[in-house]
Amino acid sequence: MQYIRLLSFLFLWFAATSGHAQSVLEAYLAEGLQNNRALQRQEFDYQNTLAALREARGLFFPTLSFNASYTVAQGGRTIALPVGDLLNPVYGTLNQLTDSQRFPQIQNQEVQFLPNDFHETKLRVVQPILNSDIWYNYQAKEAMAVSQQAQKQAYERQLRKEIKTAYFRYLQSEQVLRIYDDTEVLLQELLRVNERLVANQQATREVVYDAEYELTNLHSEQASATQQQQTAQAYFNFLLNRPLTDAIREDTSITAETTFIALESQKQQALQQREEIHQLQAAQQANEALVKMSKNLVLPKVNAVLDAGYQGFGYTFDHTQDFWLANFSLQWDLFKGRQNAAKLQQARIDQQKLQNQAEELQQQLQLQVTQAYYQLEAAQRKLQATASGQRSAEENFRMVRRKYVEQQVPTVQLTDARTKLTQARISHAIARYDVLIRQAELDYAAGN
Repeated sequence: MQYIRLLSFLFLWFAATSGHAQSVLEAYLAEGLQNNRALQRQEFDYQNTLAALREARGLFFPTLSFNASYTVAQGGRTIALPVGDLLNPVYGTLNQLTDSQRFPQIQNQEVQFLPNDFHETKLRVVQPILNSDIWYNYQAKEAMAVSQQAQKQAYERQLRKEIKTAYFRYLQSEQVLRIYDDTEVLLQELLRVNERLVANQQATREVVYDAEYELTNLHSEQASATQQQQTAQAYFNFLLNRPLTDAIREDTSITAETTFIALESQKQQALQQREEIHQLQAAQQANEALVKMSKNLVLPKVNAVLDAGYQGFGYTFDHTQDFWLANFSLQWDLFKGRQNAAKLQQARIDQQKLQNQAEELQQQLQLQVTQAYYQLEAAQRKLQATASGQRSAEENFRMVRRKYVEQQVPTVQLTDARTKLTQARISHAIARYDVLIRQAELDYAAGN
């Protein structure tokens, strides 16, 4: 029972640590998708298209506006009203008949056209009744919003690939540095062995000089590898919008094992899953809406307008000045110098261009998948070859090193074996992460 409990504990511990390690890269991906500056700009553009879509939807609803005007005028054109000439003879006759002055004489009047001390304060409601431009404009803006969303998602997919590639490049450079550190330990040990041989008069001084030269040469290679590691670290942190010198955790659960899916299946998957296809399809839908709008420019536009408020001389706002007015307006453009036909031609040309672009995009995606597929195959074969070469180099160095201690081989043969071992280990480490990089590229190309 204790043995079973121990096995259960070890299994649970291994599962927990493996799950934690597996989450390291995914945590970095989530951090990059949240903090990357370029992706944030894509989000701003998408929110902008959503705002434009809401604006286009608002054109269906009535507009309510408050309008107020006050006019002060003097002079200008006038109109003569001969009321005195018309009514004074009648008033004179009435005064004679009644033997009174009840009907006084009046003067002719002149009324200016410009109103003085006149105001109009009202609310205006305008409701579109028939306007095809509003409907097709809304369809176009809706398709543009879908297109912008697809563009944002396409950049997210590309950013995931870039983060993975940068992460693997960093781990690759880190592994090379570790190999150099291990090699330095071997060279330090070799230097001590050579110094002991010289002290015991079993070898001449040149073996010490040779070991010191190998150490110096290794330090130069370590400096170059350190620079590459720092560059990879800075670029990875840049993608995550972090300080460039932040430490990067290693995901120890990553393996270079790949599962190949048929090339044709991945091509078809790319045509179905890649956001660039969806983006172009949405752009085509937006253009179709513009074509329909151009075709329907000959339709009339009908609006209903309602005014309600106050109008009169002086700001009194009483029942003598209140009013309301409703009207229906119709605008029908019968001739506009063939502008409608020109706009329709432009929209159809854009439609043909988008169709041509869609066909080219399909070919590009299939080519991208094909290249990534064969590059992954080549990287996998190279990994297998370098693994075999590393095993051979390790065994060769072990044998030569034992013989060197026994003074059966010269120093140059040991140096050559050590150099081959270091190169084999570096080649295998580079090949291992190249497989992971090629896998990330294929996943991106195929839309996985």
